[in-house]
Amino acid sequence: MEKIRTLLDRFVQAFSCLLFVIMVVVATWQVVSRYVFNSPSTISEAFLRLSLVWLSMMAIAYVAGRREHVSLTLLTGNLSGAWKRFFDIFIELLFIAFAGFVMIYGGAQATSNTMAQVYPMLNVPKGIIYLSLPVSGAIIVVYCLMNCFKLYSDCQYYTRRQVS
Repeated sequence: MEKIRTLLDRFVQAFSCLLFVIMVVVATWQVVSRYVFNSPSTISEAFLRLSLVWLSMMAIAYVAGRREHVSLTLLTGNLSGAWKRFFDIFIELLFIAFAGFVMIYGGAQATSNTMAQVYPMLNVPKGIIYLSLPVSGAIIVVYCLMNCFKLYSDCQYYTRRQVS
């Protein structure tokens, strides 16, 4: 399980870092072309908009995998032991439900509905933007399932330790 998490972490990190570096280069080119050559690039702004959506969605997936997302700490902050683990697993299951229904299902619908439309500046299908939803949603589901298994196995470990 840890090997899968490590591979997924490295993939998301590498993709996000590479995309961020490309965005910095493209934004720098946008500034140089506008102020030095007095001929602004029209493609760069559209590319940055598309890239920012992808970068944001991948970052959301990574943060969900690390369990550093915003969660219901008002309830779980004062709990300990089995109740805390129960609510932690419940929150992960809520994330799975959200990612499954809204991001994967809804994102797949939005992607398929907009693949025929062309993003005029880049001359690519608009569905490419919406494709970030099901991709990041699938990554979130995988991460959350791994988090649930880890929380459950930790709970089993502590329960066995307390009994013996």
